[in-house]
Amino acid sequence: MLVWIGEETSTGGPKTMYSHRSVGEGLVPRTDSWMELMAFAREPDTIMLFDSSGLGGLAEQARKAGITVVGGGKFCDRLEKDRGFGQEIAEQAGAQLPPYQEFGSFGECLNAARSMDKPMYFKSDRYVDSDATHGADTGEEMAEYLEGLIKKYGAHGKCILQEKIDGVPLSTARWWNGRDWVGPYQATYENKKFMNDNVGTATGCSFNVVWFYQHEPEIARQLGWDNLTEAFRKNNAPPGIYDINCIVAEDGTAYFLEWTPRLGYDSEMTSFRLLPDLGEFLHAVAYGHDVPEPYEELAYSVRLSIPPYPWEHGKKDEKGTADGTQLRGVDGLWDGNFIAYQVRLGEDQSCLEVAGPEALVGLTLAVGDELPALHKEVIDYAKKKLKVSGTSLQYRTDGERDCRKMAEKLVEAGYDIHMGLLVESDEEDD
Repeated sequence: MLVWIGEETSTGGPKTMYSHRSVGEGLVPRTDSWMELMAFAREPDTIMLFDSSGLGGLAEQARKAGITVVGGGKFCDRLEKDRGFGQEIAEQAGAQLPPYQEFGSFGECLNAARSMDKPMYFKSDRYVDSDATHGADTGEEMAEYLEGLIKKYGAHGKCILQEKIDGVPLSTARWWNGRDWVGPYQATYENKKFMNDNVGTATGCSFNVVWFYQHEPEIARQLGWDNLTEAFRKNNAPPGIYDINCIVAEDGTAYFLEWTPRLGYDSEMTSFRLLPDLGEFLHAVAYGHDVPEPYEELAYSVRLSIPPYPWEHGKKDEKGTADGTQLRGVDGLWDGNFIAYQVRLGEDQSCLEVAGPEALVGLTLAVGDELPALHKEVIDYAKKKLKVSGTSLQYRTDGERDCRKMAEKLVEAGYDIHMGLLVESDEEDD
């Protein structure tokens, strides 16, 4: 049995969002009581899965109560939220970082940015919108962004300015059972930009492709993965998935960017379809058993939304205009080509409804050996099968072309890829 805990679930814990309390209603058992959830999770063979960092206190409380927990913990929180700490662990393992400067506040960062003349990225330990990493070509551009940020959020908060490295963003992940790394390495390429041709704001993810390596990949050696074990044991790293986001430069150098010590949205929702049995896999991670081998195929998904996405809500009194929008064409909650995010069962139980103000519907997904076929499958599903009332679905249609360009660049840089990424399509993107 699996108990899934996230920042938007109604556990009564920190960061519970009022407007998300109907997510999953009529589809899965839910509770508003943390203690009731704890009691439920004490049932034999039950695993409590934390999908986010930021809830480490609850995860540690559950572990102390004797509950089997995967993901979540104070180490996870610190690894992601304290950039200096995460960078130190990566550097000690042998990973290379782009040049950067640390600042104690946004105000200090603003003053420094004005004198810089290279393209750079701003990264904060605070949550400041979904696009928490912001790039600028000049110091003046960055200063203008920071002025707006300070006006909206205030000047407090640790942050860094990091030199921009041109290259291919690639994530490398592996599961940790509390003492050792288990299972194969996982690769994820994602594009965050909202619209085709990378127009628009950056979101959490717009499309991604995932595969598991069949041997230790060069990217893992570049990042010093074998040297992480001692630091993870020393810090009592809890069982879960740990992801390193890096940039692969044209000369083949892989630069560490940041940790994702949690499930990635949308990477893990996509990668889970490559596991023969998710429950069996998580059980093996939790209890230190040999994990079952994942499929050797590609998994490809495209994010589905409706207006006003990518708008973000934050207050109880804000009403999402998309709440209650009907979704039809889904063959049950676990449709093979659909992964639901912010939905609930409709009042008449004949369809699903959007259940979150951001209007993030979910993913359309396919698994197979060749990218063009997967792309066609997910776009056909979004275009021909899934219907929404009173509006239209939003999704990118150029993922195939973008992923293939990424794969070609990685090959040129000397890295391993799934060969199905290089297959060319006979059709143009829609």
